[in-house]
Amino acid sequence: MAEPKPTNGVNDAPAKTQPITITCNELWSYAQQFSYLRLSDKKSDGTYKLIGLYAARARRISATYARFYLETEEGGDASKIGRYYWMALGAFASKTVACLLDKFQVKASYFSGEALGVMDGQNIANGLGQGNLWLFGDIAPAHWFYNRYPQNFFNGMDCIHKRHCDKLIEPVKTYVKALPWSTKSLGKINNLAASPDLIKGFEYIVQIEKMAPSKARRDKQLKHLLAIADHEQRRVLQPLIYNDPEFSKWTARERNWFKWPILRLIPPKYELVFTHQCETEEPDLKSIAPNDLIVENEKSRMDWIVEAAGMFHKLMDIKAAHMSNELKIMAGWKESPDAKHVY
Repeated sequence: MAEPKPTNGVNDAPAKTQPITITCNELWSYAQQFSYLRLSDKKSDGTYKLIGLYAARARRISATYARFYLETEEGGDASKIGRYYWMALGAFASKTVACLLDKFQVKASYFSGEALGVMDGQNIANGLGQGNLWLFGDIAPAHWFYNRYPQNFFNGMDCIHKRHCDKLIEPVKTYVKALPWSTKSLGKINNLAASPDLIKGFEYIVQIEKMAPSKARRDKQLKHLLAIADHEQRRVLQPLIYNDPEFSKWTARERNWFKWPILRLIPPKYELVFTHQCETEEPDLKSIAPNDLIVENEKSRMDWIVEAAGMFHKLMDIKAAHMSNELKIMAGWKESPDAKHVY
């Protein structure tokens, strides 16, 4: 992608004016460009290229979510910290994706599939990479837009109801449609149109940012978090990866490890650790999925996510300093380095 440059109107007479109409399409294009550039490196010729290492993408995504929560992203307002409550949980979740991608089992399944020419052997890594990339491309631009143009999000031009990838301006539309897995992803996530759950989540944001610290505000934060969780899990990740028969086949094999011992020598745990690290010995800082979790099953997965959200909500109250410090550490990962080899 070429380096973004401002566009200037050119007049051929000193007194001549030339109106330029800015619509939701232009504003959504700026927002979408933000998410692409955050996951790209600038090249010597001034162009940008998407980084290849899935785990590095996940860490940059974690950083971006943390920065939105901390109000240090473009257009942030420190006086309104806490309005983007899901973003704090999202930072820990994307960090978890990076940790899973770094696990021996995922690397082994990818490289074994690649070496043997068995494409479905790569579906765990590719599924995690695909889900994380397109969820980010869905959720981060919406927050960036609200940060920069709140007057046109619901009111004004009411742009939240007018978002669609086919309406993006060039060259942004071309690059979005050239992203990995775009052909099979965009249709499954309704071409980036806002879901009712996403809209509900932002309606809560409007209320939260006007409230003083109180129990009522915390209750509203939790409602916001669960609305966005419904959006990301039910509207994005479920159709995007969990309904994919190849991905669900491999998650089923994980559960039946005795049939595939090579892939499960050290069984990876599904757990959400509320530190910047992948693991912790402190039981009060992690939510471990139940043994009967069927990760590709929406209800089974959501039952655990709601439970984990409750733990997160409690920690944000009783261990506020710890949680804030961990988010600040993750916020520093926004330039997580790429690598030559992708797994």
